[in-house]
Amino acid sequence: MLKKASLCAILLCLSVAQEGVDCAKYFEARKEQIELQTREFDEARQSLEAYKASFEILHNQKLQALIEKESEVNATLKRIENLKKENEALLAQTKKLQDSINEKTDGRIKEIYSQMKDSAVANVLSTMDTDEASKIMLSLETRKVSGILSKMEPQKASELTLLLKNLDSNATRE
Repeated sequence: MLKKASLCAILLCLSVAQEGVDCAKYFEARKEQIELQTREFDEARQSLEAYKASFEILHNQKLQALIEKESEVNATLKRIENLKKENEALLAQTKKLQDSINEKTDGRIKEIYSQMKDSAVANVLSTMDTDEASKIMLSLETRKVSGILSKMEPQKASELTLLLKNLDSNATRE
């Protein structure tokens, strides 16, 4: 490409020389033009290098910020995991305490109803919610339950019997 440009310049110079124009002036003007273009290219190259350097600095800053955020997120996740483990331990402990309380309460209820007369228990359980009454009856001995059911109204005794049957079959499945 440079050879073609040189060749063109020489041909142009020859044709200009024929017209009486000074080749030296032409080459001097062309030289100034090339020097101007060279300076423009150098300025563009320097601007590009400055842009590249500022881009790299900005990129490194953003990357460092991202790394810091990632470490913060990881620390937060670790704290969450620790809190989750603590909560699970507290929940298990609470459940254990609740089961212990329920067991003691159920034992006391069983003891109380076992000592009552069948007709009194029948009156109390008839006024209770059937689900709760059936749970209480499940805790009592079979002989006591039969005596209580015989003292109840037939409709209520029938409902409780069906619930007892369902609760008893569910308990045996588990």
